[in-house]
Amino acid sequence: MNPVNDIPSVTWNHPGVTILWAPRSPCDLGCKYCYFGTVEGNRDLAIAPRTGALSHLGQYDLSLEIVLGFIESFTSKMVHRVFIAGGEPLNWAGTRPMVSALKGKNIQVIICTNGLSLSDEETFSWLIDSGIEALSVSLDSYDANYNDYWRRDPTGRGWQEIVRGIKTFIKKRNEIGSHTKVGIYAVITRLNIDHILETALFAGDLGMDYFIIQPVSLAKEHKLHDELSLDGRHYGAFSKTIDLLMKSGVKTRLPNDLYLKLILHTIADRKTSLRVRGCFGGRDLFFIEPDGSVWDCPSMYKIAETRPDRFFSIKGRIAADIFSSARFLRDTDCACFSEDCVNMWQLMAFDEIIGS
Repeated sequence: MNPVNDIPSVTWNHPGVTILWAPRSPCDLGCKYCYFGTVEGNRDLAIAPRTGALSHLGQYDLSLEIVLGFIESFTSKMVHRVFIAGGEPLNWAGTRPMVSALKGKNIQVIICTNGLSLSDEETFSWLIDSGIEALSVSLDSYDANYNDYWRRDPTGRGWQEIVRGIKTFIKKRNEIGSHTKVGIYAVITRLNIDHILETALFAGDLGMDYFIIQPVSLAKEHKLHDELSLDGRHYGAFSKTIDLLMKSGVKTRLPNDLYLKLILHTIADRKTSLRVRGCFGGRDLFFIEPDGSVWDCPSMYKIAETRPDRFFSIKGRIAADIFSSARFLRDTDCACFSEDCVNMWQLMAFDEIIGS
């Protein structure tokens, strides 16, 4: 597979925006490469919080009251789809009323979860009954030892519990004829490129509806950057693996073709010379952090260059203040394309997965 020669944006076919929303910070896993950092590494943020800096500690997370008040101002023409991420959303009691409020507005909802709660009968029953469009489960490999080394579960349940929950959820969903799609999101590092095909086959055998890969994104100063980050040395292996994947006939939907080509751009390390013309970030896509701050996308590079007059918070605002038609007048050309934002192209192509 060859990369594209420029970076096209996405033609969005819906009047409303897509929101990637992390309403809560804490998570019950200790993933070594989590973009929220580690609890230990977040201690300094408790003392000196920084706008745009994510933390697992959660002391600045907004209340459910503020979250629901903001959702109350939504319309389905203003907001089309919300990805609820984390931290771990299924560990927060507020996720349920949040989903109920969104579905009450006829807004599509996808929950992004570590999957540990899926083995709980009451939780998966609620998920099926909630009417969400999809459930994306983080699982990095068919290999339990690899997955559990990088996604540490202090309780020791890890991969086995997640897979058991996936099987239970799919079985129950199929029995009642629910429309909710279930898929795997796998973080890809230089250490598990050769797991991609086997993990896709594994996802198909589980009955998963989609399998998406996501390149790891680590700041250069991160202690794992040199050990895990993909670069030009891995271009050939990654490209060959993707070609095999696309020809494999796996029993699950695979990533969007453009998205895969854009990943190749990031591996080839050409991000400094690439510019996205008319990016959907800040026009058709927004990222909301647990403290209520709103950004054009979750890229650490984009957040760092955001001017003070472009910083928003949902506190004390209604949706029309942020998602009005005035956003189309903005210059959304962006020079921050990188492995830290490339996954947004797959989110914007989610119609292919849920069939809308």
